[in-house]
Amino acid sequence: MSVAGCSYELLAWGRSGDRRGWLCQPPSRVAGSPAFLERLWAMFGGTVEQFGGPSTLWLNQNEVLTVSASQTSFSDVVGQYDWLWSDERLPLPGEELLSFVTVAIEANGNLTAAHGETGRLVLFAPDHSFDGVTPLPGCPPRSLYSFDVLPDLVSWVEACAAGWRVP
Repeated sequence: MSVAGCSYELLAWGRSGDRRGWLCQPPSRVAGSPAFLERLWAMFGGTVEQFGGPSTLWLNQNEVLTVSASQTSFSDVVGQYDWLWSDERLPLPGEELLSFVTVAIEANGNLTAAHGETGRLVLFAPDHSFDGVTPLPGCPPRSLYSFDVLPDLVSWVEACAAGWRVP
């Protein structure tokens, strides 16, 4: 399907009355991206809308696992909040952040990112608190977090996708 000149795929499953699904970007290839994203994008372009689903970490996300999300510079966005670190007299972890690629963009601007080589998962959430996350060492409150039980991209994808299964 096409909306305003943009192509999408609608993935829906379940019986009538229990239907759920995702509005997705079509599969694509982006040279130079982390291998785990290139493999994913060969089959699935990521979600931009969802319906009928559970409350998972993908709720309220404008984009999950899309090419356009990956092109949002995680280090640049975090760098725009350098005052969080300076107010606490802490150094901004700038160099380390360059290795992370954005994998989800929440409607309010929070970002989830994965390390380009290891898949290690981090959350940048400057505007509200979450359960199940721990501030990264050397980071002020309401900044960078690790997920307590989801250390990497694979565990995050599997945990969130499992909630979408139709009983």
